[in-house]
Amino acid sequence: MYTTGELCVLVFLTCVALAVTQEGDRLSSSVRSLINTIRSNIDNLEKVLETDGSICTDNDHAKTPGNTMTGAVYTRWGRTSCQENGTELVYNGFTASSYYTHGGGAPNFLCLPMEPVWADFDDSTSGIGGFLHGTEYEDGSRASRLFGENFENQNVPCAVCQSMRHKNILMIPGRTSCFGTWSREYTGYLMAGHYKHAASHEFICVDAKPETVEGQAGNTNGALLYFVESRCDSLPCSPYVNGREVPCVVCTN
Repeated sequence: MYTTGELCVLVFLTCVALAVTQEGDRLSSSVRSLINTIRSNIDNLEKVLETDGSICTDNDHAKTPGNTMTGAVYTRWGRTSCQENGTELVYNGFTASSYYTHGGGAPNFLCLPMEPVWADFDDSTSGIGGFLHGTEYEDGSRASRLFGENFENQNVPCAVCQSMRHKNILMIPGRTSCFGTWSREYTGYLMAGHYKHAASHEFICVDAKPETVEGQAGNTNGALLYFVESRCDSLPCSPYVNGREVPCVVCTN
């Protein structure tokens, strides 16, 4: 089977061959041999074009075998692996963010790889700048009910995944299923920092069947994750329910 790039070359050479065949008597034996070789591929070329439907464009390098089109990349919070539904693991690691009592820093969560590669560094602790801390599950009583196990004070893993089927990614709060033709990657619960803590943390979708970081259950704090409840003030109830934990789903298309 020819690649699209090879087909383009054959089309060009075939055109040249057809153009010069009329002058075959004037050509050297080596050139005539080359033309015969090219023309011997015409039948195969036509068959491939009939089934492949390829068109030679400037972007053909992105369509050839071995150059897979980029799919949606997302973080699966609370897990060390990806779903086995056409999704590949890029890497797994540790969920990290700012310390829960710090008023500055950054609010977003990061998935730190298990095998960092360092640049230039200075290991002295100056106390100036931003800090990254591990993240712990909190709210143990509700974790027992919603997750099926009390994960309080245990550290949160993460996995960065790439869908090989879809290119768009969307996290939908308040649902366990996707809309329309979107496909579900995983479902879970919306979690964030405690509303009274100094550090503000983003809402993330933690897998409904979470895992923990082995050997990291020491209640050392850091960034802390709590379940998120809906509140009936400016949020309409119904359809939302006061005090109910908010689910979430990660979808691709």
